[in-house]
Amino acid sequence: MNTNSLLASAAINIGLAFVTLSLVSLLKKQPSTASIYYTRPFSHHHQIPLQSPSTSLHRFLPSVGWVFRAFRATEAEILNAHGVDALVIIRLFKFGSVSLRLFHMHFIFFHSYLFLVDVILVT
Repeated sequence: MNTNSLLASAAINIGLAFVTLSLVSLLKKQPSTASIYYTRPFSHHHQIPLQSPSTSLHRFLPSVGWVFRAFRATEAEILNAHGVDALVIIRLFKFGSVSLRLFHMHFIFFHSYLFLVDVILVT
């Protein structure tokens, strides 16, 4: 495999992930998209958590604090606040992060094992 192609692919994917995360973060703060991102509070006529001044600079800056809060929230809190669809998405993200850690540990273990076998058999 060509190393330059691998680096270019990784850079493109990381760039697209950053752009997507920034867009979600920005759109979530806009009053015009409140019915999309806050469907449950909006349908129950509750207060929607948006910045009070509509021209606030904070509204136009992307943030990732919501990602960490989403991972710390319990399933009951997510279900009550946002519904089943948000709960399923958070479960998929959590499963992906656990799987990634598990695969990473297996990768290190098996490559260490193969390296030791290779060193023992060669010497």
